[in-house]
Amino acid sequence: MTKSLKALCVLFFALIMLPGCAGAKHAQLVTDFTADFNADYRGQKLSGSLTYNRQGRMNLHLSSPETLNGLSVGYSDGELHLSKDGLQCTADEAYLPSPSLPAELKNVLDAICREQENGRLSLSDGKAEIGSWELVSDEKGYLVSLENSSGKIEFEDAAAL
Repeated sequence: MTKSLKALCVLFFALIMLPGCAGAKHAQLVTDFTADFNADYRGQKLSGSLTYNRQGRMNLHLSSPETLNGLSVGYSDGELHLSKDGLQCTADEAYLPSPSLPAELKNVLDAICREQENGRLSLSDGKAEIGSWELVSDEKGYLVSLENSSGKIEFEDAAAL
């Protein structure tokens, strides 16, 4: 009887301790943020800054390559806003091709917000999958990178809005 009691105690102790051995917990993702980014997307290297909020408003300002320096792409309430060198254009956001970096970035950030709001976003050691994208976040909940077969986007100097 003593051996079975000891075995039961060991099993009970192991069950209590196992949840403590799970991966590190990370904060919820910060979904209202601004950050600089570097992207290698569909063979093109891009860099700039990004501002996004959970209402789906996004502003992307490109600084490289040189041919795109100064291009701003904004999404707000279903409208796309493009501007460069004083020229501005507004259209329905459906006009931007879906495989473009701004469109894919907006779609994955919107999906992250939806999944988090519905309680379906599960981070394991700061990593999660959203559709075809793998995201990595830091311990404060800021995105560090997004990656899929089209490329990788790395974020730095992130700050909450």
